[in-house]
Amino acid sequence: MHTAPMKVPEISAEQALERLQEGATVFIDVRDGGSYRRAHIPGASNIGDHNIGDFVARSDKSEPVIVYCFHGNSSLGGAAHLLEQGFAEVYSMSGGFAAWGDQPTESEPEPERPTRPSRPVAAPTQPQDSSQRPSKRRRLFNRIRSLLVP
Repeated sequence: MHTAPMKVPEISAEQALERLQEGATVFIDVRDGGSYRRAHIPGASNIGDHNIGDFVARSDKSEPVIVYCFHGNSSLGGAAHLLEQGFAEVYSMSGGFAAWGDQPTESEPEPERPTRPSRPVAAPTQPQDSSQRPSKRRRLFNRIRSLLVP
């Protein structure tokens, strides 16, 4: 038996702003982490494959949810998934974050990248006196020869 795909309710950016101002709606941003950190709707959570299970498990499924992405396409799938998981009121924001325009946003700092430990500098094995050191051409020739000769 074939069932029709679920119709996901959509909401405009203007209606989403009204919901944000009322403060009783959960906002879900399904864009990549870098885009989310640069700018997102205030209070929105960045949800993706890595944390959707935790979000579903800890959420009050009776609270209204608005899902948004870049342009309003990927959020349809995210909203449908939440509806399938038992959330009562879920919307996809039409036009995505691009439609949000100059409405309020917030950002987060980029996470600190771990620094590589510096490698100790090996002491030179050849004399520092350039007159005793083989030329670059000779060193290159010696290197190539060492690779070719078994």
